[in-house]
Amino acid sequence: MIVSADYICPVRGLTGLEPPKPETLRKAARAAKDLGLERIAIPLLEESLARGTKATIRFLDGLIMALDQIAESGLNALLIAPSSKLLALRWAPPYLVHGYRDPRAAPVFVDGALRTLHPLDWWADPPLIQSRLKLFRELLSAVSGHPGLKGWVLLDRAFEFFRPGLEPAEFVLRSYVSEVREKDETATVLLGLGRSDLIKPLPALGVASLVDGIRISGSEDSISGLPTVSHLAGEAKLSAFLAAVSLWLFEKPLEIQMGFGGSLGMGDPEEVSVNLLRIAAQGPSSLNWMSLIDPEPELHKAIPWSLKPGLNRTGLLDPGFEPKKHTEEWIKTARVAEIGDHGSEFIDISREEYLDNPAMHLARLYDHFLESL
Repeated sequence: MIVSADYICPVRGLTGLEPPKPETLRKAARAAKDLGLERIAIPLLEESLARGTKATIRFLDGLIMALDQIAESGLNALLIAPSSKLLALRWAPPYLVHGYRDPRAAPVFVDGALRTLHPLDWWADPPLIQSRLKLFRELLSAVSGHPGLKGWVLLDRAFEFFRPGLEPAEFVLRSYVSEVREKDETATVLLGLGRSDLIKPLPALGVASLVDGIRISGSEDSISGLPTVSHLAGEAKLSAFLAAVSLWLFEKPLEIQMGFGGSLGMGDPEEVSVNLLRIAAQGPSSLNWMSLIDPEPELHKAIPWSLKPGLNRTGLLDPGFEPKKHTEEWIKTARVAEIGDHGSEFIDISREEYLDNPAMHLARLYDHFLESL
């Protein structure tokens, strides 16, 4: 499998809406290359592009420098744009949320602070859609043609924030994909989904044909009927199951993300390796780690790392750019694992039957998956 990792700057973090620090990224990218990774994904918060002309230019200049560092290290880069959920926290620009606070609303980081605000149905607002596309177009104009940039993860977990109908979802995704294709016909385009999209497969199922593949993340979210992630070994087993179901359901090349379990504990390191082989056996094209490098100690009390115990331990590398214990053997296992094609052997229903009651069938299919091991 291809192995990649998301890069969140361990020095600058996310809340300052700054691009990654070049020198730190250079060291991290070289360490990632030595570890055996093939690409790095950089998540972009849309708010970074909406702060005025001068601030946007500074950000884009810094982003290009970041792509330079990745390319010079011999790795490929993906941009996650717009990214809306990172390290178990929702992120949004002010124009995507209601202005009144509600303690019942899920926390979202917006306009420099963590707030409890409800999302807006921006999918039904044509002027806002065009404004967002304009920002994306400016981003594309700045980075298109960079030799290190090989692909995009579009609308990452956007369906979870406010779930649209099929028609607006198709219009928006088609618009984003068209913008990418106009600049680079060879770029890989993935649709970013959360694990909850397996419980509510629409509209994702109706628009998956527009992209080259899908990326499934979100192991921090519990799914009723499935085991709650309690350590990395258990997360890897659950990821193997979800990879199989995702490939069967969406019929698209898949990147599956894991790594959140590292915030809770390792479990048996040999079991991690066994389950990495199980992931590969289901047939995904790539495995993504949710964080390449742990933050420096000064950021442990900063958002988002301060929100959940152990989030500052989800990286493959420690803050000194050294691989953590067992990481090298796990990455090697994932890289050399033979990609299988028998992931759906335990699935005994049609897609139509699954869609009648996804939650019930997902829990039942997990039992079948365990029986097949």
